[in-house]
Amino acid sequence: MAKDEIDVSRRRLLFGFLDRVRGGEQTPMASASTTAPMLAAANAAFGAGSFEAAAGHYREFLKHEAENREAHQRLGECLYRLGQYIQAKVEFERVLQKNHKDTRALLFLGLALARLERVEKAAVVWKLHFDPHNVSVQRELNIQIALIETAGEDDKPHHAAVADAVERVLV
Repeated sequence: MAKDEIDVSRRRLLFGFLDRVRGGEQTPMASASTTAPMLAAANAAFGAGSFEAAAGHYREFLKHEAENREAHQRLGECLYRLGQYIQAKVEFERVLQKNHKDTRALLFLGLALARLERVEKAAVVWKLHFDPHNVSVQRELNIQIALIETAGEDDKPHHAAVADAVERVLV
């Protein structure tokens, strides 16, 4: 292993296990010591709710580590929270290309689609979402899917109402 590389596999195993036990999302980890400060700044800004700053840091980090799935996920969430739904959709789709069962990416891809007035597509995506550890989100997604599927052409739920309902139960 080169001097400037970090042994991510052991750290990812430990922290990934802890994240799963706690029920949280995975935090991105850098694979090189030269990119670790960029990622630390991005994660700190994300944690503080400074999504514009975090998005900039994640973009810079991804120039060096383009395959970091968790960083793409976080960038997508930043873009979603900034109202940049098309760009967020692209990031979530990128994550799902690597792991088509990523529950957080499925959840936010559906939200982005709902905000883009594509509630029927959001329902299709949310049907793929399954997270038994987050019952309130799973229940709300099931309710929204049912409302979308049973509505007639004239009484489809408003896209903003669908997204707002799901966002209210996010932790």
